[in-house]
Order: sequence, then structure tokens, then C-alpha cells
Amino acid sequence: MLNPPAGDHLWFARRRRAPARRRARQQALPDWVWGIALGVLVLAVIGGFVLISGAVGGGGGTCDEPLKPLDTSDTSAAGFAQEDIGMGKFVDLLNRGDIKGAQDSFYGPVHNFTHNADPPVRAKDEELAKELCRSVIDIEESLSEATALDLVQKAQRVRSLLRDGAVALGYPRPQ
Repeated sequence: MLNPPAGDHLWFARRRRAPARRRARQQALPDWVWGIALGVLVLAVIGGFVLISGAVGGGGGTCDEPLKPLDTSDTSAAGFAQEDIGMGKFVDLLNRGDIKGAQDSFYGPVHNFTHNADPPVRAKDEELAKELCRSVIDIEESLSEATALDLVQKAQRVRSLLRDGAVALGYPRPQ
């Protein structure tokens, strides 16, 4: 048996460290794996923030807050009657299969009104306003990808809720 040289008591320790370092290098993950993991973590944090803050849509997924106001709208009885005519045109274009024309008729005064009617309706009937909010967001999300028939049903729902909103505010029900 060999005896280590006198005074060099780290003789065995040095020999054992080299293989351990090689094993550690062999077990380390490549840089691209760490890059992907970091990217997924960043996306998860951003996604969580968006969900928690309600940054998507007007009032978040639950519509606990009113839709964000857009431009200005007349939310009097005459405004609700005019909106009913605008929603009727929107539904008519959808019934004809003219989705592009329907989009053009929806985005503008009709769309603005759906947002601007939310706060006064919410002041009188919060559940009705929340349902209106969810229906408006549903149309906004579906308008570019849904079928005309699906959109007609959603548009008729919004139109009905707006009519109910007019009544909740003490106005005559638009026809």
C-alpha cells in the first residue's frame, strides 16, 4: 500500500474532485433548456397578470366593472330607440350573411352605445348590466370568427338586453 507523501494530506481529495466535476458538467442542462424554461415562466407571469387585472375586455371576465366608455352616446329614451334601429340593421346584415357589412355597422355608434349604456343601466339593475356586458364582450370576441347564424343569436340577445335596459331606466321599450 502506498503511503501519501508527508505533509500532503489532501492527496486523496484532489483525485476525487476531478471525477465529481466531470459528472456535474455532464448532468447540467443545456442553455437552450434554461432559455425555454425562463420564457415559459415569463409568459405564465404575464398571463396571470392579464387574468387577475381584467386587462382583456371591457370589464373583465365577470363584468364586475362597467364596460369602458367609448366616445359619447345619447342614453335617453331617444338614444335607446336609435340604438334599437342600429342593432336591427346589424342583425339584418348578419341574416343576409354580410359579416363585413355587419362589422362595419356594429363598430361605431352602435358599439359605443353598448359600452356607454352600461353605467346607467348598472345603476338601476346591476345583474342586467352584467349580462349586457358579457353579451357585448361575447360579440366583440366572436365578430371576426363566428358564423353569421351564431352572431345573429348573440346580436339579438344584446338587442333584447338593451331593450330591458331602457325599461330599467324608466323609458318605453324600443320596438
